[in-house]
Amino acid sequence: MLDRLRLITAWIASLLYWVVGGGGFLFLCVLLPLIFCRERAKLIGQGALRGAFQGFLRVLRFFDIVECEYVGFDRLRAQTGGMIVAPNHPALWDAVFVLAEVDHMACVLKASLMCNPILFGGATAAGFIPNEPTHKMLRQCIDTLKAGSRLLIFPEGTRTRLDHGPLNDFQGGLAVVAKNAAVPVWPVYVQTNSRYLSKGWSLWQLPTEKIRLRMTVGEPLSYPKGGEPMGFLNELRQRYVTALESNAR
Repeated sequence: MLDRLRLITAWIASLLYWVVGGGGFLFLCVLLPLIFCRERAKLIGQGALRGAFQGFLRVLRFFDIVECEYVGFDRLRAQTGGMIVAPNHPALWDAVFVLAEVDHMACVLKASLMCNPILFGGATAAGFIPNEPTHKMLRQCIDTLKAGSRLLIFPEGTRTRLDHGPLNDFQGGLAVVAKNAAVPVWPVYVQTNSRYLSKGWSLWQLPTEKIRLRMTVGEPLSYPKGGEPMGFLNELRQRYVTALESNAR
């Protein structure tokens, strides 16, 4: 009974955290462009959102809901210039854990999430890119990377479907962006012991166990000169399959 009460309390605290934070970011996304140039406003927005994500993770740790082990993220933080950070996507909140650990990074997100009043302000302030329409998304991604920014893209395009095995097929847009922006793709291998917030898991359904995550940075892969998109995606996807199988042993 006490354990379930702890989970319910953590859920309510998380909801209140984001309702208040969402309101603050709505104000911020309007204010920043009035004071700073576009790029400076975006950097400040990304920093503020990272701080909000870090605070949210502290709330979860306080209630002993989740623990996350980061491996190799110092390599990402040490990089300069444009790069794609590409995690696999077992759960809804994967982006939160990555963005809390790496600063000055935009993200490609589902377009419908931009209609969520809690998420809109933070996503707008941080320069996040909706995934629709596709042609506009690709152009914004390429321009963002050519300007030297970091960009979070989920190669699977959506959360992993369990009936697809360890990974969904990778989306062709990643190859288009990597090729035209001429930046490396840094894979991040995400493993978890829980199905919480996986595809089909209701946001209102509480976890059944403490959630443990391990996020491991792999070796970067650049689009080869004269290469084919499917060859690039297949090589990249195989790295995930190999790493996830190896780490699961």
